[in-house]
Amino acid sequence: MIRVLPEEILREIAAGEVVFSVADAVRELLENSLDAGASRVRVELWGGGLERLLVRDNGQGIPKEELPLAVERHTTSKLEGLDRIRTLGFRGEGLYALRQAGRLRLTSRPKDQLGAATVEAFLDEIHFYTHPGLPGTEAELKGLFLHLPARRRGLSPKEEERRVLFLLFRYLLHHPHLALSLHVDGEARFVYPGGGFLEAAKAVWGPVVANRLLKVGHREGLYALEGLLSRPELARPRRDRLFLAVNGRPVEWPEGLLRAVLSAYRELLPKNGFPVGVLNLCLPPEEVLVHTAPEKARLRLLKDLSSLVEEGVRRALSSVPLARSLPDRSFGLSPVGGSRAFRLRHLGQFRGAYLLAEAEGVLYIVDQHAAHERVIYEELLRRFKEEPPVVLPALEVVALSPEEEEDLKERWEEVAALGFDLEPFGVGRYLVRRVPGFLLLAGKGAPILLGEVLRDILKAAPWSERPGGLPEALRRVAARLACLPAVKAGHALANAPAQALLDALMACETPWACPHGRPTALALSEEELVRRFGRRSVRMVQVE
Repeated sequence: MIRVLPEEILREIAAGEVVFSVADAVRELLENSLDAGASRVRVELWGGGLERLLVRDNGQGIPKEELPLAVERHTTSKLEGLDRIRTLGFRGEGLYALRQAGRLRLTSRPKDQLGAATVEAFLDEIHFYTHPGLPGTEAELKGLFLHLPARRRGLSPKEEERRVLFLLFRYLLHHPHLALSLHVDGEARFVYPGGGFLEAAKAVWGPVVANRLLKVGHREGLYALEGLLSRPELARPRRDRLFLAVNGRPVEWPEGLLRAVLSAYRELLPKNGFPVGVLNLCLPPEEVLVHTAPEKARLRLLKDLSSLVEEGVRRALSSVPLARSLPDRSFGLSPVGGSRAFRLRHLGQFRGAYLLAEAEGVLYIVDQHAAHERVIYEELLRRFKEEPPVVLPALEVVALSPEEEEDLKERWEEVAALGFDLEPFGVGRYLVRRVPGFLLLAGKGAPILLGEVLRDILKAAPWSERPGGLPEALRRVAARLACLPAVKAGHALANAPAQALLDALMACETPWACPHGRPTALALSEEELVRRFGRRSVRMVQVE
């Protein structure tokens, strides 16, 4: 029998939609503080926040005549339409859900208001009174889910503390200007005085990680990307330390933007590796559709911003040399400042395989084969983007398995867009009339690895939708082709060709890794040499 649910069940459902844990309650209150323009927030927990939690800020406050309305359902000053969301909160259910989850006390005072006001609310109970008080807002919640034992069961004070701390760290990384503190059972657990992205990263991840982060700052009209991303040696097998916020809101990564970040790193990252970092993406609010689920962590961008993100990350990576350091084997990087716009001066060759060079007080050891691979690889990719497909002087036949043939039927237009002209030629066989120009090497009239190229394309992910995007399959093929003519270890190089190779390497877009992800160069600073030889300073080297 269909029946109308009683009001007490509806209230419990409303509370459970928004608040599952102490961290959910803190998130709602913290976002209210940020929306109110607070520059200082203090969070206090007792019993992991289950007994009592308090969030105090110095924001603009709520006028006393509006304070009772603030704890009612679907009341908000933040929302005019779902197509132009400018604030972190907008559903108008946060404070109402908190009063259903525990005993809520909300005290607030705008700066220009005489005295403060307080509203106390729990379920249907509500009390309001005025009194003296400081500007800002203080929200206190006692006895979370105490009247709902099924929801409270399984909530551990220690686990709630950990979740709250992680939550505060996440918001702090995206809002580094915020002076933020966490106090647990009366003791300070975390205190941050406010600053910039680097100061926030030091507070959250420590100075060792923070000192290996690169500043990201890129703007195109109304769109901006800023934050920090790690040098390649800090790559992690998971993306658990790679965060994104859109217009200040911490969100899950849209797959296209994540691919753009990884594409900018290219071979600098190990396979299945992710950088460490925090990025803030700012764009007009009408170009973002925020999912209206309570956590509001998913969204849809109405414009493809992959190229903006990739260009911003690429510029950050190209701003510093990324040669791995010696003699440390931990992939640490030499602290050589400035851009990579310097010249490696050839000094000699070691064991017929490594070029010795210097630049800006650093000794570089360059793997000549890996360096030449990088140069040829980028030339092949340039040819793919700039040169039209080439008609083969003689038709080639490629055999495909039944599974590969089915894949080809599904991706026929994509394969054609890459420059292939195929024609069925019996069961599982295809005539190839035209191919991308870079597959014809050194004037030879026959394509190289043609069957492998087609199979790689059919196995790989679809071609990037971004203009100018390169299919990962063709990157792999170009890497394979670059290895064939690259100068090998054991091949002696005179000074002129060695210097030419170094110059060509430094002209590459990504000079510090070969197409397979191995380093092209290792760096040894003069300071490290001084330390290893037991000298007292670099100056001694210069005057002796």
